[in-house]
Amino acid sequence: MSREEILFANEAFYQAFADGDEAAMDALWARDLPVACLHPGWEPLYERDHVMASWRAVLQDPPGVQCRAPRVFCYGDVAFVICFEMIRDNALIATNHFAKEEGRWVMTHHQAGPTRAAPAADADAPPTIN
Repeated sequence: MSREEILFANEAFYQAFADGDEAAMDALWARDLPVACLHPGWEPLYERDHVMASWRAVLQDPPGVQCRAPRVFCYGDVAFVICFEMIRDNALIATNHFAKEEGRWVMTHHQAGPTRAAPAADADAPPTIN
């Protein structure tokens, strides 16, 4: 089912992020579709070369991020996941956009920023799929 595939792609993103794995991160992002990225406090990044350069910089000292309470929204060949990013006991809220490219789900956009909310106590429960 597509929703499980999207969740798998989202989990792969956070694994690459946490591990500082540049090759895995590069493989997750779309190559033919337009991409964008909004890191907290950074200017918007619009082209794949700029987005990947930003990830190479971030992954030099990965912050030990963990994804909590992911919620998948799927619309055919386009989807997004809203989740919490836990970094050193601080919560950010993130939106990760995915689209089908050559038969697989790839990331087309990532945005994370501050939030006053926090994941629920059962945030490690199975993800919500809408």
